[in-house]
Amino acid sequence: MPQGALEVLREISLFRDLTSAELERVSSLAAERHYSRGEYVFMEGQEREAVYFIRRGLIKVLKVDEEGREHIVNILGRGQMFPHVGFFQDGPYPGTAQAMEASDLLSIRCQNFDALLTDHPDIARKVMRVMGERILMLQAKLQELAVYDSHDRVIALLRHFAEEHGTPGPDGVYVKLPITHGEMAHMIGMTRESVNRIWNQLRRDGVLSGERDEWVLHLERLNGGA
Repeated sequence: MPQGALEVLREISLFRDLTSAELERVSSLAAERHYSRGEYVFMEGQEREAVYFIRRGLIKVLKVDEEGREHIVNILGRGQMFPHVGFFQDGPYPGTAQAMEASDLLSIRCQNFDALLTDHPDIARKVMRVMGERILMLQAKLQELAVYDSHDRVIALLRHFAEEHGTPGPDGVYVKLPITHGEMAHMIGMTRESVNRIWNQLRRDGVLSGERDEWVLHLERLNGGA
């Protein structure tokens, strides 16, 4: 078992209901992997062999359109798993995963995890219950996004970044994330120009401060103006 594997897996919501003994069984399947900045973990369309959990670093998940352009689907940090189809769907990887910085991952082979669930049905029931809750939560978020205007879409994305990658401070949530306005735009179905315009307005309103790759989100000012 890689050192620190248990600590990382305890942070994964998928495993939140497992006992210590059950979690140790899962962690016994984990192997440690290191990826340098820019290195690919897997490519879209490759045979899906494993699921990954982030110990350290940032991983971006992207898809390529028909014209060969890359679009970021999500950015993941410590304590998150990918791909989100995880252990429960056959077929190739649905996207490409690339390290945005030096990253340490834990990997569990899908075949080994399937065998664990077969041998331990209690673990299977707990994991599937959490997975069902996550699916319902994702559906609710997608429904909300569908009715948001452009301003609220940007706000929703910034809130997401703050929740997933932010560090609370005395005057706001500090977020350090190397992502461009164009990449943000592709994530929420907008143009780069629209994201840039709304970003600048949020800076003027005092909701955002700092630079694009390292900013502070002042949520109390946002709520005050809502």
